[in-house]
Amino acid sequence: MGLFDRNKIQGDELLTYIDYVGDEWTLRAFQEKGAEVYTTAAAQFDPTAAAKNPAAYENIYIAANQLAQSAAELLRRKDALKSVPDKATSNYFAWHAAYSDYLAWANAQADYLGSKLAGIKAEEGASEGPSLKDLQSKSEESRAAAEAEEQKLLKKLKLTPADIDQLRDRASNSIAQDKWKARPVNFKPKDQSKRR
Repeated sequence: MGLFDRNKIQGDELLTYIDYVGDEWTLRAFQEKGAEVYTTAAAQFDPTAAAKNPAAYENIYIAANQLAQSAAELLRRKDALKSVPDKATSNYFAWHAAYSDYLAWANAQADYLGSKLAGIKAEEGASEGPSLKDLQSKSEESRAAAEAEEQKLLKKLKLTPADIDQLRDRASNSIAQDKWKARPVNFKPKDQSKRR
């Protein structure tokens, strides 16, 4: 490396990048918090009971609807980030794509479970477009791409383990104090044609 290495990020510029990474990690912590309710409901879901009684879909439908709301809020917060350092734009857009794909899957999942709760057969309630499985795969692939992009950025920043621990703590503390809550969900699913 030369004395005037342009790839080296330091000083105030480094602090700007650290703030940005902290904001991204806070968004990810928000996503994880939003997913917990759905993950718990999915673990308790009994497909055998649901096959006999569509009302068994009620809890998982409510959780899926809350997941979709939190995914929409996640993307809203992502769009509200005030500044993105130049060398972090690829990371920003990779995570934006990942959150957009996550929202598409979460909305489709809520719509599907709402149809099941209403007693509509899967083929009748299915909308045109990608399947749930395709949407989930796309969401997982874009998240993996975003994580890879983030690793490139972190490598450029050369953060110490103490820096990383501090950023994780900051994200955890921020989410612990976050007051956002999903709107209450009616037990009857909304008209599917009105949902975005």
